[in-house]
Amino acid sequence: MSISSIGSSSVYAGAYGGVSASSAPPVGETSAKDEFLKFQAMTPAQKMRAMMLAKLGVTEEQLKAMSPEDRKKIEDKLKDMVKQQVQNDPETKGQKGLVADILA
Repeated sequence: MSISSIGSSSVYAGAYGGVSASSAPPVGETSAKDEFLKFQAMTPAQKMRAMMLAKLGVTEEQLKAMSPEDRKKIEDKLKDMVKQQVQNDPETKGQKGLVADILA
């Protein structure tokens, strides 16, 4: 039994489909890999917020650019979505104190 081929670069050359560093997106654009790594670096709460904003068709940048009134409407909608999600979660049915306003 020979293990000399383990670690051989020729074995892995085809595994990546010939992708090289020169296939990077043009300057100013992000690749799918960059977007994935950015998403994975988020906390669970940030991921939830990003997914809910996506359901509403709004990005964080668009939200920041909105008027205070429009932003408040979106923020209120997000609060309702979180509350609805918690209330409909079968694992937390009947538990109290899951959604609380800690700022009050």
